[in-house]
Amino acid sequence: MFSPVVVLAVLVAAVACLVYRVSVVRALGTGWRIVSALPGTRVDVEQGRTAVLVTIR
Repeated sequence: MFSPVVVLAVLVAAVACLVYRVSVVRALGTGWRIVSALPGTRVDVEQGRTAVLVTIR
């Protein structure tokens, strides 16, 4: 169901929250809001003759 990378990232984030004394629930809620706001985001990066376009759907 969940990617092992996502599960590992959530665990690492939870440990970091505990180390820095940040509310785990609040931090994960904020992270979820940021991820939910990403669809429709378009990032263009150009350097010289190289260009990269990232579109999040």
